[in-house]
Order: sequence, then structure tokens, then C-alpha cells
Amino acid sequence: MIDNREYGGVCSQRGCDPKKLLLASSEAFQKAKDIKGDGIAGDVSINWRDAYNYARRYTANIPSNTEKDLKSKGIKCFHGEAKFINPNTVILDDEEIQADNFVIATGMQPLTLGIPGEEYAQTSGEFYELKDAPEKVVFIGGGYIGMEFSHLLHRAGSKVTVIEKGDQILNPFESFTANLLEKESSQMGINIIKNAQVSSIEKVDDRFIVYYAIDNNIHQITTDCVFNTAGRVPSIKTLHLEKANVVTDKGGVVVNEYLQSTTQTHIYACGDVSSKSLPLTPLSGIEANVVGNNLTGKKQKLEITAIPSSVYTIPQCAGIGMTEQQAKDSNKKYHIKEEDSRGWFNNRRINASLYGYKLIIEKESDAILGAHIVGPEAAEQINMFAIAMKAGMTFKELKKVIFNYPTWGNDLKSF
Repeated sequence: MIDNREYGGVCSQRGCDPKKLLLASSEAFQKAKDIKGDGIAGDVSINWRDAYNYARRYTANIPSNTEKDLKSKGIKCFHGEAKFINPNTVILDDEEIQADNFVIATGMQPLTLGIPGEEYAQTSGEFYELKDAPEKVVFIGGGYIGMEFSHLLHRAGSKVTVIEKGDQILNPFESFTANLLEKESSQMGINIIKNAQVSSIEKVDDRFIVYYAIDNNIHQITTDCVFNTAGRVPSIKTLHLEKANVVTDKGGVVVNEYLQSTTQTHIYACGDVSSKSLPLTPLSGIEANVVGNNLTGKKQKLEITAIPSSVYTIPQCAGIGMTEQQAKDSNKKYHIKEEDSRGWFNNRRINASLYGYKLIIEKESDAILGAHIVGPEAAEQINMFAIAMKAGMTFKELKKVIFNYPTWGNDLKSF
């Protein structure tokens, strides 16, 4: 196994896990704020340094423990940049390593902005090295990373601006839920600028000026730090895959249903770097099992059902299956159920500010084509739809399930 960084991967070190650990204080802060005067007294604030230390206490030992566990299983572990020199050989620090099979699991890396001053923009990985909340911060890109980070720092006291080049944040989430979250974020005090193209970043003393264009007019904003959250691309550039005759496209290594390279069947790709993948941790685990089985002689194809995806802002935004636009483009005959549900009991119980949903139901079969929720527990509620869609349940059958009351899951019966 060769990794150019510490072992453990993005999710445990620079992604899902530290993000949700930092989020714990934001969730507690928001709940206390929402219920103030209805049972909570006094002021609550976030100490970002304490939140940072809390997250690091959890993640600190993961690399060493991971590498120790791998070595205990007889796996040879290396660090550095491996490059293919032919289909059966990689070179690492002038050492040639040959193998009968290769598995490429290099994940993704931040998209290059391609603008002057890009070197001043920090990446999502560097966000987790931020020991103190800046006074002002700009995020270039309003995808799930940019929106999650903006919510974290806003509640920690930073003045946050998000610059998005498109006309919707959280593309490709359902516009109904994304637009509700955008409105809520703006009302909180997050400055969201859409249809704007960042043209350059300039460093002046200890601060930065971000220049961006809207309708051919140049604007600027001064900030303490800038983050590139414009998206991520497959991490394949340094592998020299062309020397192994491995075909790639914008989605990564082009693979077949067994996750083998279509041009070199002894080379596999799984996780975010595979052309058949989405950047989601649970899917990467499934793909790893498929590759493992195929390497050990158990022929297995990758079979993917509907995949839930969530944005851990406050409130959360989650979706599974088709958006309405995708259903329309597929010529599906469907009907829509959508509602602003902020007046429902579970939302009112905690004085939360936003709760709503949108469902896309196939007319003839009553099949659930897509489900989209924005609210305090959207990420857990969407799991109910994942189970239903995996089991082939119709929407009417899902509503007949007896749920514990009064839970967020039980709210599905009112959808």
C-alpha cells in the first residue's frame, strides 16, 4: 500500500469525521439559541480553539493505528508519490515495484481555479488546521463543502461570504430544498453571491482581496482568508496512467462493472477516483469490497441502488434519487408532493427555523423516484427513503409503516 499522505484517508482526517466533530458545538449552540427563553437562560458561544482541539483528539491517532493494523496483517506500507512506468510497474523514490494487480484508490483533490493568486486560496484539508475562527472569510464555491464550512464559521463568529458561479447553491441537489437553505443561510447573515466568477486573488499585507465578475462588472471583497471550495476532481494527474495504458475521463479511471480498467483488466479503481463512483464514503466501502472479492477470485459486479446524500449545515439538506428536473428529462410521469413543514410539532418543539420536503412519485406505480428534505434531522429522515427504495416499497406502503411517535421518522406518514 502506497499513500502520499498519512494513512486513514480524507474522511477520517480532512473530511466527514472532523467536520461532524466540529459540528457538534454548532449544533449545541444553535439548539440553545433556538430554545432560549423557553427553558434555556444565559448566553452561549462557540470557542473555536476548543472545538478544533476536540476534533483533533479524535483523529490524531487514526493514521498510526491504521498503519499499525495494516502492517500486522502483513501489508507492506509505503509513503510517497507512486508513478506508473508501464502496465505492471510503478516507481516510488527510484525504487521499481512490480505487481500482478494494482488498485487505484487515490480519491479526489481540490479543483484548480486557474486564476492569478490561486496560491492564496486554502483547500478543504487546510480548513481543519484552522485553530482560530477568522474575522472575515470567503469561500469560492457554494457546494456542500463551502456551505458546511460557512455555517460552521458563521456560528463561531466569522463574517462569511460565499461566491458561487452558478445560479444555485448545492448543485445538483433539488432546487426546492437548496433554495430554502439558501434563504435561511442569508437570513442568518451569510453573504451569498451567485452568478459570479472569481477572477483573481491579491495579497495585501496580511489580508486578501478577492476580485469577481458579475455581468462583466468587476467587484472586490477584502478578507482575512480565502478557501477554494469550488469542487473536487479525481486525483490521477501524478500517477502517469497513460504509461500504463489506462484510459481516464473527467470522472476518473474508466472502469467496467467489475471496477477493472477497460483497457487494463489487472488494474482496478475504486472510491472517488473511479468513473462509476460518487464522492460518498459508504459507496467507496462497497466498491472496495467488490474489488477485494474480484481480486480473490469471487467474481462480483458493482450494483448500486439509490444513494442518499446529505449536507451537514444547520438545518441539514438531504436528497435521494431523482430531482424533479431529472424526472422531467427522463420523460417520467410523476406527481409532486412538497410542503413547508416548519409549523409541524417536531420542528416547533425545538423552535427550529426551517423544515420542508419535496417528493417525486411515479404516477402509475406509486414508486418513490426521489425524496428531498431540508430540516433539523433531514440526514436521518432520508435514510428511511433509502430503505424503502432499496426494498422496492411504494410511497403508500412506506406510509403504512408503524414508526415510533413522536419522532422525525414518524413525520414521513404526513409527507
